Formats: sequence, C-alpha cells, structure tokens
Amino acid sequence: MASIIRHYKRGRHPKGFWGRRTLLAMNGKKHAALPEWVFSELKIPENSRILDVGCGGGANIGRMLKLYPGCRATGLDISAMALEMTTDKNYPAVVDGDCTVMGGNAVQMPIAKCVIDVATAFEAIYYWLSIDSGFSEIYRVLKPGGMVVIANELDGLDPNHDPMSKAVGGMRIYTPDEIKLSLKDAGFTDIKVRQDEQRHFVCVTAKKQA
Repeated sequence: MASIIRHYKRGRHPKGFWGRRTLLAMNGKKHAALPEWVFSELKIPENSRILDVGCGGGANIGRMLKLYPGCRATGLDISAMALEMTTDKNYPAVVDGDCTVMGGNAVQMPIAKCVIDVATAFEAIYYWLSIDSGFSEIYRVLKPGGMVVIANELDGLDPNHDPMSKAVGGMRIYTPDEIKLSLKDAGFTDIKVRQDEQRHFVCVTAKKQA
C-alpha cells in the first residue's frame, strides 16, 4: 500500500527524479491495462480533434493516434515534465502537426470553445480542484455532439480506496454515480458507464448535445 500511495502522490504533479520515474511507470505495461480495456470498445470517428486532459507521459495520445486514423491530438497538463515527456513520446506526430502539447489545468483550459471532438481524461480527475468545474470546462471546449471519456483504475467502490486517497492528500476517488451526476449537472447527455468490477476499472462516456 505504501508504494501505491507514493505513486499517486507523485502523479499529482510529477517533477524531479521520482516524478520522471512515475511518468515512465504511467507509460509502462502495468498502466497499459486500463487504456487497452477502454480502447477495446471505444469508437472515435476518423479525423477527430482529441484533447487528453492530464496527458501524463503521453502514452495514451500515442495509442489514440495509432488507433484512430486521421485524428489530431492535444495533450494538456500542469506538469512541465509531463509535457516534455509527451512531446518526446510522440515526437514524429509533433513534427507532422498531428500532436500538440500545452500547459494548463482542467478547470481553466487555454482552448477556444467548441473546437474539440473528443476529450479524454485517464486517471486525472482524482487531482482536479473540482470535477464539476472540470466537466463544465470540457463541455465548453467540445463541439456540439462531442464526446467526453473519463477512465479510472480506481472506482471508489473498494473499501481501501477512501483511506488511500486520504493518505495521498489532494486526491479524491470518485464513484461511477458521482461522475455520472457531475456530468449530468454540466449538461452532458447519453451518459454510459462501463465497469470491470474485478479490477475496479471504470469508464464513463457522455456527449454534449448536438
């Protein structure tokens, strides 16, 4: 448990030696299980503009650019180290103009309204100052009919999740119902929840009204 707590503490704002180790771990095989599970069923239209909020080490941007032809992706993160690693991880796409990275946080993004087709957040909402504000901001930048994808390894339904989040500090683990309610309050519709109860994975998708 102690090693897991350290991992999530460093994941909030990776920096320094241990921050780099955490980002490398995020890009590693252990953390590939969640996105592989999500992408096994997720459909993203060709030529979509994707925003990955809390892009971390950039592995998920790389996966989406490979899986969904013609898409362009933007990675957003508050960590300069994360942006550097995302750039390195996806350097050919950056050079070609298919991937951009920018600093910013989920509740106040430096992005114009109604320009994004799909917004994703993998294990990022734990650290947001407010998921209500974050989802409202995502709603703002999405085009009408756009989709948001929220994916977490921790679904808040394991009795160990609450004491772990308290030990980390600055972290909150949300249940599927809490995510659904916040998305609904932000104006999203067609909210769907997919769960892997054994691994406590959760993926919630929703759409902005067309």
